[in-house]
This record gives sequence, structure tokens and C-alpha cells, in this order.
Amino acid sequence: MENYKIMKKIFIVITLITYSICGFTQTEAEHNDKSKGILEKVSNAYQKNKTTKFNFKLTILSEDINDTQEGYALLEGDNFFYKTEEREVICDGNSVWTYLPDDNECYIDLLEDLENTINPNEIFTIWKEGFKFQYIGEKTINNELIHQIKMFPKSPEKSKYHTLLMEINETNSSIKQAIIKSKDGVTIQFEILQLTSNPSLENNTFKWDINKHPNVDEIDNR
Repeated sequence: MENYKIMKKIFIVITLITYSICGFTQTEAEHNDKSKGILEKVSNAYQKNKTTKFNFKLTILSEDINDTQEGYALLEGDNFFYKTEEREVICDGNSVWTYLPDDNECYIDLLEDLENTINPNEIFTIWKEGFKFQYIGEKTINNELIHQIKMFPKSPEKSKYHTLLMEINETNSSIKQAIIKSKDGVTIQFEILQLTSNPSLENNTFKWDINKHPNVDEIDNR
């Protein structure tokens, strides 16, 4: 059950990574326009792909959690799959299967019923609604120019987020890192280690196959 709780926090990214310019000063408007231009390039580059694969490193920090994992994710339309050493998550656009090998359990939920979750696809488009922006500046990592953009909810009282920091690679308009701070004190650091456009995927990539796990205890919450 504890692993399941951590999984839900992981969803916030691997899945997170979403609002009027009225009242902005000229400087704030410039921040907004510059940031949106950079983020739009990220979305456009991603949406050109039929399928996407990315390897990631994820760190979750709070008073009672200090968890770091590495894994990979596969995306196609509304479908997603991701795997780490501790869990395997499959979504066909409607249902989500969360397989925990150490517990020999698989939780089944409707995607729409998973509270505080974001489809991993949304990390490339989450910025489109609900945020205002501050362009922090540029830095160089391994000879790569990285843009830093801070995002704030336009309606903080309605948002689960406190702030979101995005780091964008100038050369290929890809997300280098996202740091999400929630209002409940959890900080999530999500780093994309490698991104592959249009990888070939097996037909059953986004389907849970119980025949491969005959002794797993299924907990169906749908």
C-alpha cells in the first residue's frame, strides 16, 4: 500500500508537468510572451511524434518520503507506459494498471478517478492553461544552452501546485528537467535523461496481460 501511495505521487509528474494577463506590468507581459514562445516549441516538437520514449530520473522529497527512481516511459496518443525497478504502469487511455512486483499486486483504476494525477503526455503541454510565467534566465550544462522558466498558478487557491520550474534545451526544444513544488510540501524533481522520437512499439504495449503474471493479486478499483 505504501508503494501504491508513492506511485500516486509519481503520477503527479510522470505526469505534471496547467491561466489572464490582465493586471500584468509590461515586464510581466514580456516574461509571459518569452516563456510561452519557448514552451510552444516544446509542445510542437512533441506533437509531431506519433510515439515517444524517454528515460527519466525522478526524485520525490517530503517530510516522510525521500525516493529516487530511474526508468523509462512510452507514449502514444492517450496511451502511456512507464517502468521503474519498483513498478510498472500501463494506461490504455481509460484504465490504469499499476503493477508492484515486490508486493505481487496490480491495482486497476480509471484514469479519471486517480486524484492528483497527470498523464505523462501532459508534461509537454501542462503549461498551456492555468499558469503565469517568469523567465528566470539561461545557463549552460555540458555545452548546452538551457532556458529556465518558473510557472505560478493563476488561481493558487484552486491549484495543487505551488510553483513549477521548467528547464528547456534551446537546441532541440526538449525538456531537460522539471521541478514541481506542491502545496502539501512535496517537491518532485523530474529529469529527462534521453528522449527518442517515433520508436517502434509492440501492439500490446499499452495492455495489461494477466497471463504473464498468473499469480498476481489484482485489486480492481473501477
